[in-house]
Amino acid sequence: MKVCYYPHHAPLNTRPNRHISTELGLPAGFAAWSQVTMLHMYLLTVRLRYFPPQYASIWLQHLHDHFFYEAEHRMTIFHAISAKGVRQKYLKDLYDQWRGVTAAYDEGLIRGDAVMAAAVWRNVFKGREDVDWTKVALVVAFMRRGLRGLDKAQDRQVVGGMIRFASPMGEVKTVQAESELMNRPFEQQDEEALQGYLKELQGLKK
Repeated sequence: MKVCYYPHHAPLNTRPNRHISTELGLPAGFAAWSQVTMLHMYLLTVRLRYFPPQYASIWLQHLHDHFFYEAEHRMTIFHAISAKGVRQKYLKDLYDQWRGVTAAYDEGLIRGDAVMAAAVWRNVFKGREDVDWTKVALVVAFMRRGLRGLDKAQDRQVVGGMIRFASPMGEVKTVQAESELMNRPFEQQDEEALQGYLKELQGLKK
């Protein structure tokens, strides 16, 4: 069972999220790196919540600290933002983004793939009107499979860094597979369910 993409022993700043960014057609840059990293952080966050309360908060704090240390490092090295005050402002904005991402993905986790897809579209793909929805579906499928894999992982595997996330492109067959429901007659309750999903998506776009 593969639930990881990059070697756990590689320094955080050398884990090339740019590969995933390229696969998904995201523009190179800090914004894409941060959103792809937050996507992986969210999956780990969900798993860490299952730790005993006295340990979960510590591990979550360490995870967040590493991300923000790396973000500030990138601002300094790759984007030449030398003023600490400017970096702190960007880090605060990034923290607000992380809180929004967590809330959006939590809602998608509870309410279903349509809501999760809307969250992925808004955050990873920046709400682009010309988005390739197949790639959005690939990310949603990747998240679902990643969460299933993490759910099966033992705590010692998680704390030992023995986690590997697969590429979202590995979900192509899953996304392209035709649902058995496609051949079922379309009934009144299906129409009502569809209208409900469309209303939810419209509400999330506002």
